[in-house]
Amino acid sequence: MAQMQTISIRIPDDDFQWLLSVAETEAKTPSEKLRYLLTRMREQETGRTDYRRCATWMRELAQPFSDAVNDVERKHKIHSDLVAAVCEHVPQIMSTLVSERPAAGRDLEKAKSSEAMLAQQCFRLLSTLLRLGVTSNPATYDKQVLDAYLDDIIEIAAIISTRKHKEISNG
Repeated sequence: MAQMQTISIRIPDDDFQWLLSVAETEAKTPSEKLRYLLTRMREQETGRTDYRRCATWMRELAQPFSDAVNDVERKHKIHSDLVAAVCEHVPQIMSTLVSERPAAGRDLEKAKSSEAMLAQQCFRLLSTLLRLGVTSNPATYDKQVLDAYLDDIIEIAAIISTRKHKEISNG
């Protein structure tokens, strides 16, 4: 075990009350809770440069939302593929944004690989959402939730298709 150092700090009562309210099963005293929070901050700092750790952290941040949604879905016997897809893909996208860093000397190469990774992740999410738009009965809570966006998507897809045909035709 590392050698321990004693520190003395003064904090506002609001912060102290919040510290006492931190609900960690192993951390009971204010000192234990503060050590726990310092450990978590160090893990997060390390995780900012490691995609896998960052992805775990992002999923943990989103977990209360996912849990609440799962409770609603179970209670009402409903499911939203839209919400599930966002809960799955957004932490991955955020992990890339947080953990990827162009390094000196290889900055352009790293920027390109980060761009490729983000494109892949974003288009996976987009493809999943677009699949919901082609079904007559999408797996969403509100069956019309996508309708407001489909006309724009169709217009954009038509423009892309036209441009691609012109590029192919013109060699």
